[in-house]
Amino acid sequence: MPNNLKELINYGQTLNVLFIEDNEEVRIQLEKLLKNFFSNIDMEENGLDGYERYIDFKNKNDRSYDLVITDLSMPKMDGVDLCKQIMKDNPNQLILVISAHTESKKLIELIDIGIYKFLQKPVDYNNLLNSLSLIISKIKREKSYVKLETEVKNIKDHNEKLNELVITDKLTSIYNRRFIDNILNQRFSDLESNSNKELSIIFIDIDDFKLINDFHGHLIGDQILVEFSQKLKSLIRANDILGRWGGEEFIIISDRTNLESAKSIAEKLRKGIENSTFTKVDKLTASFGIASYEEKDCIHNLIQKADYSLYKAKEEGKNKVCFIDNLNKL
Repeated sequence: MPNNLKELINYGQTLNVLFIEDNEEVRIQLEKLLKNFFSNIDMEENGLDGYERYIDFKNKNDRSYDLVITDLSMPKMDGVDLCKQIMKDNPNQLILVISAHTESKKLIELIDIGIYKFLQKPVDYNNLLNSLSLIISKIKREKSYVKLETEVKNIKDHNEKLNELVITDKLTSIYNRRFIDNILNQRFSDLESNSNKELSIIFIDIDDFKLINDFHGHLIGDQILVEFSQKLKSLIRANDILGRWGGEEFIIISDRTNLESAKSIAEKLRKGIENSTFTKVDKLTASFGIASYEEKDCIHNLIQKADYSLYKAKEEGKNKVCFIDNLNKL
């Protein structure tokens, strides 16, 4: 036996086949031949029982048979109607029809339905051997492709999860400091090659957060940080980038946004936080420091302006939006 054929027969033993034939003598004869290729064969004697077995297998195994082999002339439901129903349930189902019918009308109908192969009775063993070899080879090839496709998807999903871990703050699930630093560098690089020189950042600090940790404990403090970050995320614009700068301090990077627009964004956020409720503490406020890009600004200058603006908001009583448009005015 050629190695290739032996390999296909071995593979065929792992497949599930549904065989439907109403003639007992033919059924017994074909079963003997089929068992040279397949060990998992379910058999039925009419089209209706065959279809019910097909659906039952699909429901129990969450997949279809690898191959359906059927006659055409059968009681209760003929082979043509059976094929139609099966292909309606699974357009990719492989069906081998073995029948004495050779009328062109029926053959054309089978082609239209999409059956894979037709063999005429009485079955020539060599024809059956060649047909089953082709069918098993096709199934093996397609399953290998699906397996490869699944493995590639799993690798892609794994890489995406790893990438998400690299750029995401572990506690709050928003962007981390490392990612924010990279985005700021990218945005400043874009400013050099872009006629639109508008870029703003907003620093946000939860007011009196130390008292929350001291009074309620760090676990509640962590819960507040999670709720606070999610509230900010729900309030910012789609194109704004929110990250955790460190501790209870957060940053928003607003591309193509001038100082006036940044002030409006920050004020909306301030009110949104003030009007929200949080675990244990009920009410919270936050202070906001804004900085907008000016000609000759570097990243350090922009961050410094936002930092000073935040300090100013704290000094003026907290729960405020403040800005410094130029470090030279300090």
